[in-house]
Amino acid sequence: MPDNRVFPLSTELYKVPLRILDHRVFVNGEIESFLENFEVRRNDSEVEKLFQVTETVGSLKYDLSERCIASGTQNLSQLDTEVNHLLDEVNALLAKAKVERTASTQLQEARLAREQRRAEFLTNLEHGYRRIENSFEEKEEEIAELYSDLQLKLNIAK
Repeated sequence: MPDNRVFPLSTELYKVPLRILDHRVFVNGEIESFLENFEVRRNDSEVEKLFQVTETVGSLKYDLSERCIASGTQNLSQLDTEVNHLLDEVNALLAKAKVERTASTQLQEARLAREQRRAEFLTNLEHGYRRIENSFEEKEEEIAELYSDLQLKLNIAK
């Protein structure tokens, strides 16, 4: 049979963590104290002030939003006209900058000389290609003849 003195001690030790970690009593007391401070002692004056501030902010929000929209519309239309005017000026400046200028006679002569040199270069290049191609064909024919002579001399059947 267990000792009766130990059993109540074990139940008390079992309840200790629950009592230590149970903050409900403290939290309930704090809530009641806060409500008493907020509602009873101040006679709801704070709540009334909060409602007044909320109403003021709400009316300002709608009033300011309408004023901001009107001001924005007016200012944006002014900005639109100014930007369009600036764009027209930029386009006029670009049109002035794109004026076609006639090349000087010296520049035109230099261009013609370059074109002639280029045409001569391309002609010479084409002539060189043809010479190389012709010499290649001649060498192929010579090699083919030498090969056929060698086949005849060695009596190799084709």
